[in-house]
Amino acid sequence: MDRTLRDKVAVVTGAGPGIGRATALAFAQDGADVVLAARREEPLKALAQELAAETGCRVLAIPTDITDLDACRALIERTTQELGRIDVLVNVATASFPRKRIVDSDWSTYADSVQLNVIGTMKLCGDAAKAMAETGGGSIINIGTLGTTALQPQNSEYTSTKLAMVGLSKTLAREVGGSNVRVNIVTPGFTTGEPLTRLFEQMGESAGKSGEEMSERAARASELKRHVDPEDIAEACLYLGSDRARNVTGVELHVTAGAMIV
Repeated sequence: MDRTLRDKVAVVTGAGPGIGRATALAFAQDGADVVLAARREEPLKALAQELAAETGCRVLAIPTDITDLDACRALIERTTQELGRIDVLVNVATASFPRKRIVDSDWSTYADSVQLNVIGTMKLCGDAAKAMAETGGGSIINIGTLGTTALQPQNSEYTSTKLAMVGLSKTLAREVGGSNVRVNIVTPGFTTGEPLTRLFEQMGESAGKSGEEMSERAARASELKRHVDPEDIAEACLYLGSDRARNVTGVELHVTAGAMIV
Protein backbone atom coordinates (compact mmCIF):
# COMPACT_ATOMS: atom_id res chain seq x y z
CA MET A 1 0.00 0.00 0.00
CA ASP A 2 1.40 3.41 -1.02
CA ARG A 3 1.09 5.51 2.13
CA THR A 4 1.30 8.79 0.22
CA LEU A 5 -0.90 10.38 -2.42
CA ARG A 6 1.74 10.59 -5.12
CA ASP A 7 0.27 10.57 -8.64
CA LYS A 8 -3.23 11.24 -7.23
CA VAL A 9 -5.48 14.22 -8.01
CA ALA A 10 -7.63 15.83 -5.32
CA VAL A 11 -10.35 18.44 -5.85
CA VAL A 12 -11.23 20.69 -2.90
CA THR A 13 -14.31 22.91 -3.18
CA GLY A 14 -14.73 25.84 -0.83
CA ALA A 15 -10.96 26.24 -0.89
CA GLY A 16 -10.88 29.43 1.15
CA PRO A 17 -9.55 30.16 4.63
CA GLY A 18 -10.00 27.56 7.33
CA ILE A 19 -10.90 23.97 6.53
CA GLY A 20 -10.69 24.41 2.75
CA ARG A 21 -7.17 25.80 2.81
CA ALA A 22 -5.94 23.34 5.43
CA THR A 23 -7.33 20.39 3.46
CA ALA A 24 -5.83 21.51 0.16
CA LEU A 25 -2.46 22.04 1.82
CA ALA A 26 -2.56 18.61 3.51
CA PHE A 27 -3.23 16.83 0.21
CA ALA A 28 -0.49 18.76 -1.59
CA GLN A 29 2.00 18.08 1.20
CA ASP A 30 1.17 14.38 0.90
CA GLY A 31 2.06 14.44 -2.79
CA ALA A 32 -1.26 14.91 -4.60
CA ASP A 33 -1.89 17.38 -7.37
CA VAL A 34 -4.69 19.64 -6.19
CA VAL A 35 -7.57 21.46 -7.86
CA LEU A 36 -8.93 24.41 -5.89
CA ALA A 37 -12.52 25.54 -6.44
CA ALA A 38 -14.30 28.54 -4.94
CA ARG A 39 -16.29 31.53 -6.17
CA ARG A 40 -13.73 34.32 -5.81
CA GLU A 41 -11.02 34.13 -8.45
CA GLU A 42 -8.23 36.31 -7.04
CA PRO A 43 -7.96 34.69 -3.58
CA LEU A 44 -8.18 31.29 -5.28
CA LYS A 45 -5.27 32.07 -7.61
CA ALA A 46 -3.22 33.42 -4.72
CA LEU A 47 -3.77 30.24 -2.73
CA ALA A 48 -2.86 28.09 -5.73
CA GLN A 49 0.42 29.96 -6.16
CA GLU A 50 1.17 29.64 -2.45
CA LEU A 51 0.55 25.89 -2.33
CA ALA A 52 2.48 25.21 -5.54
CA ALA A 53 5.49 27.16 -4.27
CA GLU A 54 5.40 25.42 -0.89
CA THR A 55 4.90 21.83 -2.05
CA GLY A 56 6.07 21.64 -5.67
CA CYS A 57 2.83 19.94 -6.69
CA ARG A 58 0.62 20.97 -9.55
CA VAL A 59 -2.15 23.20 -8.23
CA LEU A 60 -4.98 24.31 -10.49
CA ALA A 61 -7.39 27.12 -9.55
CA ILE A 62 -10.87 26.87 -11.10
CA PRO A 63 -13.37 29.55 -10.01
CA THR A 64 -16.65 27.69 -9.44
CA ASP A 65 -20.09 28.56 -8.12
CA ILE A 66 -21.43 25.30 -6.68
CA THR A 67 -25.01 26.49 -7.11
CA ASP A 68 -24.46 26.49 -10.90
CA LEU A 69 -24.84 22.92 -12.16
CA ASP A 70 -23.07 23.71 -15.43
CA ALA A 71 -20.13 25.04 -13.43
CA CYS A 72 -20.10 21.84 -11.35
CA ARG A 73 -19.93 19.72 -14.47
CA ALA A 74 -17.22 21.94 -15.95
CA LEU A 75 -15.10 21.62 -12.80
CA ILE A 76 -14.97 17.83 -13.04
CA GLU A 77 -14.47 17.87 -16.81
CA ARG A 78 -11.62 20.37 -16.69
CA THR A 79 -9.93 18.45 -13.89
CA THR A 80 -9.89 15.23 -15.90
CA GLN A 81 -8.88 17.02 -19.10
CA GLU A 82 -5.93 18.90 -17.56
CA LEU A 83 -4.75 16.48 -14.89
CA GLY A 84 -5.89 13.20 -16.41
CA ARG A 85 -8.00 11.86 -13.56
CA ILE A 86 -9.73 12.61 -10.27
CA ASP A 87 -9.06 10.45 -7.23
CA VAL A 88 -10.47 12.49 -4.36
CA LEU A 89 -13.23 15.08 -4.04
CA VAL A 90 -13.60 17.03 -0.80
CA ASN A 91 -16.67 19.26 -0.63
CA VAL A 92 -16.05 22.00 1.92
CA ALA A 93 -18.10 24.67 0.13
CA THR A 94 -20.99 26.13 2.08
CA ALA A 95 -22.26 29.58 3.08
CA SER A 96 -23.36 31.48 6.15
CA PHE A 97 -27.01 31.18 7.07
CA PRO A 98 -29.32 33.46 9.07
CA ARG A 99 -30.01 32.22 12.59
CA LYS A 100 -33.79 32.29 12.95
CA ARG A 101 -36.52 30.29 14.60
CA ILE A 102 -38.57 28.21 12.19
CA VAL A 103 -41.67 30.30 12.93
CA ASP A 104 -39.75 33.44 11.89
CA SER A 105 -37.99 31.99 8.82
CA ASP A 106 -38.11 33.60 5.40
CA TRP A 107 -38.78 30.51 3.29
CA SER A 108 -38.30 32.42 0.05
CA THR A 109 -34.52 31.95 0.44
CA TYR A 110 -34.60 28.30 1.49
CA ALA A 111 -34.24 27.06 -2.06
CA ASP A 112 -30.85 28.79 -2.26
CA SER A 113 -29.63 26.71 0.68
CA VAL A 114 -30.90 23.53 -0.92
CA GLN A 115 -29.17 24.42 -4.17
CA LEU A 116 -25.81 24.82 -2.43
CA ASN A 117 -25.77 22.16 0.28
CA VAL A 118 -27.79 19.51 -1.51
CA ILE A 119 -28.20 19.85 -5.27
CA GLY A 120 -24.87 21.43 -6.23
CA THR A 121 -22.89 19.29 -3.82
CA MET A 122 -24.49 16.06 -5.00
CA LYS A 123 -24.12 17.05 -8.65
CA LEU A 124 -20.38 17.29 -8.04
CA CYS A 125 -20.41 13.96 -6.23
CA GLY A 126 -22.24 12.21 -9.05
CA ASP A 127 -20.02 13.58 -11.80
CA ALA A 128 -16.87 12.85 -9.80
CA ALA A 129 -18.02 9.29 -9.04
CA LYS A 130 -18.45 8.62 -12.78
CA ALA A 131 -14.97 9.96 -13.52
CA MET A 132 -13.44 7.96 -10.67
CA ALA A 133 -15.08 4.74 -11.85
CA GLU A 134 -13.33 5.12 -15.21
CA THR A 135 -9.88 5.11 -13.56
CA GLY A 136 -10.39 2.38 -10.98
CA GLY A 137 -12.14 4.19 -8.12
CA GLY A 138 -11.71 7.05 -5.70
CA SER A 139 -12.93 8.77 -2.59
CA ILE A 140 -15.60 11.42 -2.02
CA ILE A 141 -15.65 13.31 1.27
CA ASN A 142 -18.40 15.73 2.22
CA ILE A 143 -18.10 18.08 5.17
CA GLY A 144 -21.03 17.87 7.58
CA THR A 145 -21.96 19.83 10.68
CA LEU A 146 -22.40 18.99 14.34
CA GLY A 147 -25.75 20.76 14.05
CA THR A 148 -27.26 17.67 12.42
CA THR A 149 -26.74 15.85 15.71
CA ALA A 150 -27.24 18.72 18.13
CA LEU A 151 -30.29 20.15 16.29
CA GLN A 152 -29.61 23.59 17.70
CA PRO A 153 -32.45 26.12 17.82
CA GLN A 154 -32.39 28.88 15.18
CA ASN A 155 -30.22 26.77 12.88
CA SER A 156 -32.86 24.84 10.96
CA GLU A 157 -32.02 26.07 7.46
CA TYR A 158 -28.41 24.92 7.65
CA THR A 159 -29.12 21.78 9.67
CA SER A 160 -31.92 20.47 7.47
CA THR A 161 -30.01 20.90 4.21
CA LYS A 162 -26.91 19.29 5.69
CA LEU A 163 -29.04 16.40 6.97
CA ALA A 164 -30.23 15.86 3.40
CA MET A 165 -26.62 15.91 2.22
CA VAL A 166 -25.66 13.27 4.79
CA GLY A 167 -28.51 10.99 3.75
CA LEU A 168 -27.70 11.37 0.07
CA SER A 169 -23.99 10.75 0.70
CA LYS A 170 -24.68 7.46 2.46
CA THR A 171 -27.07 6.42 -0.31
CA LEU A 172 -24.42 7.27 -2.91
CA ALA A 173 -21.94 5.09 -1.01
CA ARG A 174 -24.27 2.14 -1.63
CA GLU A 175 -24.73 3.00 -5.29
CA VAL A 176 -21.09 3.45 -6.32
CA GLY A 177 -19.27 1.00 -4.07
CA GLY A 178 -19.22 -1.57 -6.86
CA SER A 179 -17.04 0.83 -8.85
CA ASN A 180 -14.57 1.09 -5.93
CA VAL A 181 -15.74 4.62 -5.17
CA ARG A 182 -16.04 5.39 -1.46
CA VAL A 183 -18.24 8.14 0.01
CA ASN A 184 -17.87 9.44 3.57
CA ILE A 185 -18.71 12.47 5.67
CA VAL A 186 -16.39 14.34 8.03
CA THR A 187 -18.28 16.30 10.67
CA PRO A 188 -16.31 19.01 12.45
CA GLY A 189 -16.92 20.24 15.96
CA PHE A 190 -16.39 23.88 16.89
CA THR A 191 -13.51 24.71 14.52
CA THR A 192 -11.21 27.62 15.26
CA GLY A 193 -11.18 30.59 12.90
CA GLU A 194 -13.07 33.76 12.08
CA PRO A 195 -16.50 32.12 11.51
CA LEU A 196 -16.38 30.49 14.94
CA THR A 197 -15.34 33.74 16.56
CA ARG A 198 -18.32 35.50 14.96
CA LEU A 199 -20.66 32.71 16.06
CA PHE A 200 -19.62 32.98 19.70
CA GLU A 201 -19.97 36.76 19.55
CA GLN A 202 -23.53 36.38 18.26
CA MET A 203 -24.32 33.80 20.91
CA GLY A 204 -22.81 36.08 23.56
CA GLU A 205 -25.03 38.98 22.54
CA SER A 206 -28.11 36.86 23.19
CA ALA A 207 -26.76 35.55 26.51
CA GLY A 208 -25.33 38.83 27.78
CA LYS A 209 -21.77 37.45 27.75
CA SER A 210 -18.62 38.02 25.74
CA GLY A 211 -17.66 35.88 22.77
CA GLU A 212 -14.61 34.68 24.70
CA GLU A 213 -16.78 33.48 27.57
CA MET A 214 -19.05 31.60 25.20
CA SER A 215 -16.03 30.00 23.51
CA GLU A 216 -14.56 28.89 26.82
CA ARG A 217 -17.90 27.45 27.92
CA ALA A 218 -18.21 25.43 24.70
CA ALA A 219 -14.64 24.13 25.01
CA ARG A 220 -15.23 23.01 28.60
CA ALA A 221 -18.35 21.14 27.48
CA SER A 222 -16.33 18.89 25.16
CA GLU A 223 -14.74 15.75 26.54
CA LEU A 224 -11.26 16.86 25.48
CA LYS A 225 -11.85 20.42 26.80
CA ARG A 226 -10.84 22.16 23.60
CA HIS A 227 -11.98 23.17 20.14
CA VAL A 228 -10.67 21.54 16.96
CA ASP A 229 -8.48 23.25 14.37
CA PRO A 230 -8.91 23.23 10.58
CA GLU A 231 -5.84 20.99 10.39
CA ASP A 232 -7.65 18.32 12.43
CA ILE A 233 -10.39 18.18 9.83
CA ALA A 234 -7.82 18.12 7.04
CA GLU A 235 -6.09 15.10 8.57
CA ALA A 236 -9.39 13.20 8.71
CA CYS A 237 -10.00 14.02 5.03
CA LEU A 238 -6.45 12.96 4.19
CA TYR A 239 -7.01 9.57 5.80
CA LEU A 240 -10.37 8.99 4.11
CA GLY A 241 -8.96 10.11 0.78
CA SER A 242 -6.06 7.68 0.91
CA ASP A 243 -5.80 3.92 0.40
CA ARG A 244 -5.32 3.61 4.16
CA ALA A 245 -9.12 3.92 4.34
CA ARG A 246 -9.78 1.59 1.39
CA ASN A 247 -12.49 -0.31 3.30
CA VAL A 248 -14.19 2.71 4.86
CA THR A 249 -17.35 3.94 3.15
CA GLY A 250 -20.77 5.24 4.17
CA VAL A 251 -19.33 6.57 7.44
CA GLU A 252 -19.82 9.90 9.21
CA LEU A 253 -16.60 10.60 11.08
CA HIS A 254 -17.01 13.10 13.91
CA VAL A 255 -13.93 15.23 14.60
CA THR A 256 -15.33 17.21 17.51
CA ALA A 257 -12.99 16.83 20.51
CA GLY A 258 -15.86 14.87 22.04
CA ALA A 259 -18.27 17.80 21.89
CA MET A 260 -21.07 15.32 21.39
CA ILE A 261 -20.77 11.55 21.72
CA VAL A 262 -23.73 9.57 20.39
